[in-house]
Amino acid sequence: MAAGGITIDGEFAVPMFSPTCTLCQNLTDAANRQCVAFPGRIPFSIWVGQNEHRHPYPGDHGIRFEPIEAGK
Repeated sequence: MAAGGITIDGEFAVPMFSPTCTLCQNLTDAANRQCVAFPGRIPFSIWVGQNEHRHPYPGDHGIRFEPIEAGK
Protein backbone atom coordinates (compact mmCIF):
# COMPACT_ATOMS: atom_id res chain seq x y z
CA MET A 1 0.00 0.00 0.00
CA ALA A 2 1.21 3.49 -0.69
CA ALA A 3 0.71 6.42 1.64
CA GLY A 4 2.04 9.82 0.68
CA GLY A 5 4.45 8.37 -1.88
CA ILE A 6 5.90 5.83 0.55
CA THR A 7 5.58 2.12 -0.20
CA ILE A 8 4.78 0.03 2.84
CA ASP A 9 5.70 -3.69 2.74
CA GLY A 10 7.12 -3.26 -0.76
CA GLU A 11 8.81 -6.65 -0.68
CA PHE A 12 5.38 -8.27 -0.69
CA ALA A 13 4.49 -6.47 -3.94
CA VAL A 14 6.73 -8.84 -5.93
CA PRO A 15 4.72 -11.88 -7.02
CA MET A 16 6.13 -15.31 -6.22
CA PHE A 17 5.49 -16.54 -9.77
CA SER A 18 6.16 -14.74 -13.02
CA PRO A 19 3.72 -14.88 -15.94
CA THR A 20 6.73 -14.77 -18.25
CA CYS A 21 9.63 -16.44 -16.46
CA THR A 22 7.72 -19.39 -15.02
CA LEU A 23 7.18 -20.57 -18.61
CA CYS A 24 10.81 -20.04 -19.70
CA GLN A 25 13.36 -22.84 -19.90
CA ASN A 26 16.13 -20.43 -18.81
CA LEU A 27 14.69 -19.91 -15.31
CA THR A 28 17.15 -21.32 -12.76
CA ASP A 29 15.87 -20.09 -9.38
CA ALA A 30 12.38 -18.63 -9.09
CA ALA A 31 12.71 -17.92 -5.36
CA ASN A 32 15.63 -15.56 -6.06
CA ARG A 33 14.42 -14.36 -9.50
CA GLN A 34 17.47 -15.76 -11.31
CA CYS A 35 17.91 -17.20 -14.78
CA VAL A 36 20.61 -17.87 -17.36
CA ALA A 37 20.15 -14.38 -18.83
CA PHE A 38 20.06 -12.63 -15.45
CA PRO A 39 22.09 -14.62 -12.89
CA GLY A 40 21.98 -11.71 -10.44
CA ARG A 41 18.27 -10.94 -10.55
CA ILE A 42 15.62 -10.86 -13.27
CA PRO A 43 14.49 -7.26 -13.82
CA PHE A 44 11.16 -6.43 -12.20
CA SER A 45 9.47 -5.43 -15.50
CA ILE A 46 10.23 -8.87 -16.96
CA TRP A 47 9.32 -10.75 -13.76
CA VAL A 48 5.87 -9.14 -13.52
CA GLY A 49 5.13 -9.58 -17.24
CA GLN A 50 5.36 -5.96 -18.37
CA ASN A 51 8.10 -7.11 -20.74
CA GLU A 52 7.92 -10.61 -22.25
CA HIS A 53 11.69 -10.61 -22.93
CA ARG A 54 11.35 -11.69 -26.55
CA HIS A 55 13.59 -8.81 -27.67
CA PRO A 56 17.00 -7.59 -26.43
CA TYR A 57 17.04 -6.22 -22.91
CA PRO A 58 20.05 -4.50 -21.30
CA GLY A 59 22.24 -7.04 -19.54
CA ASP A 60 20.57 -10.20 -20.90
CA HIS A 61 23.81 -11.49 -22.51
CA GLY A 62 21.90 -12.21 -25.75
CA ILE A 63 19.64 -14.75 -24.03
CA ARG A 64 15.88 -14.29 -24.46
CA PHE A 65 12.67 -15.97 -23.37
CA GLU A 66 12.52 -19.58 -24.58
CA PRO A 67 9.30 -21.46 -23.82
CA ILE A 68 9.57 -24.76 -21.97
CA GLU A 69 9.11 -27.54 -24.49
CA ALA A 70 6.23 -29.94 -23.92
CA GLY A 71 7.35 -33.22 -22.39
CA LYS A 72 10.52 -31.79 -20.82
